[in-house]
Amino acid sequence: MAPEEKEQQEVARDSLCTRETPLIDSVCQAVQRQQLQCQVHRVETADGYRLSLHRIPAPQNRRCPQQLRPFLLMHGLLGSAGDFVSGGRGRSLALELHARCFDVWLANARGTTHSRGHRTLQTSDARFWQFSWHEIGIYDLPAIVDYVLARTNRRQLHYVGHSQGTTVLLVLLSQRPEYNARFANAALMAPVAFLQHLSSPPLRLLASDSSMATLLLNKLGLHELLPATALTQVGGQFFCTASRPTYALCTLFTSLYVGFSDYPLDRSILPRILETTPAGISRGQLQHFGQLINSGKFQQYDYHSHRLNTLRYGRTTPPSYQLANVRLQLQIFHGSRDALSSLADVQRLVRELRNSATQMYQVPGYNHIDFLFAASAPQVVFQRIIQQAWQLDMALAAL
Repeated sequence: MAPEEKEQQEVARDSLCTRETPLIDSVCQAVQRQQLQCQVHRVETADGYRLSLHRIPAPQNRRCPQQLRPFLLMHGLLGSAGDFVSGGRGRSLALELHARCFDVWLANARGTTHSRGHRTLQTSDARFWQFSWHEIGIYDLPAIVDYVLARTNRRQLHYVGHSQGTTVLLVLLSQRPEYNARFANAALMAPVAFLQHLSSPPLRLLASDSSMATLLLNKLGLHELLPATALTQVGGQFFCTASRPTYALCTLFTSLYVGFSDYPLDRSILPRILETTPAGISRGQLQHFGQLINSGKFQQYDYHSHRLNTLRYGRTTPPSYQLANVRLQLQIFHGSRDALSSLADVQRLVRELRNSATQMYQVPGYNHIDFLFAASAPQVVFQRIIQQAWQLDMALAAL
């Protein structure tokens, strides 16, 4: 994330890559287990990152109206498109949307398992990893949106973001407000913008000594964190299978990060989650979130250098994102047991989104990941998202 880089206009340029044979791909494998078609598309961003975009095409039957606009789902930190399919039929948002006739597109941010390409850089090059979620917002997301709209011949799409997936949408619309017109609406699950009241002990500890963490990463030469490897996938599934005595430790560590839910995970789902998670992040993503915790602001990356900040921003401190530029119909879902996205911070976000029409739903007992994996999520969360999208699309068709 070099300070001298300019925020270029993003383009989606690479060709469609649809394979007719089963993919050796954890996301498509989860989809194909349900006897559904899965496609992989390739998108290149303006700054050269090559992203994979999964698609579950809408059902081809007469009961499905043709007027429905596509859905784009964006995962959170450490996640991937797999977050929206790993629960299986009846439990996963992407599969529920497909069952209700929608064309579903699943994004994979740069640096994750399925988006590790670049026009000129290899992942072994430290320059590949010089980004935070700011770049995902201003480069990846608009490239993906433009590609989906072009492929489907639509003017707008529906958007669902979870955690960091909400952050990058707010970044895009704050920085490039013309993109508001390309979204019919958006659902923000466990939104992350202000983190002043975050209560997750590990993340709070990490943020409290961020300079030491940075020094350690520098000494170790680490730029990529928590990548998906065969060892992590097999090891995670081995230790976190419900029959193992270590299963309780897996759930304890997870809860320390995301909050102690009133709805414990189905004991069979954790190994399936670990097939695709963690999917890898850059150190810049983690550092940028740490800055939000310490500053209490929703602001751009702080280089901790007056010279570099001035070179990048024309000022010695990073600017805040202009949330007044966001002009969307928004559904905001917050869990009362979420250790990352606190009620106070979400309420502050709603106030800052003063030019958006927001509906806020607090889900009692939900932690940060229950919106993806809780057995009750289809009834409590997904149904609201689907109902609003149907209403909007049917109203548009009636015009």
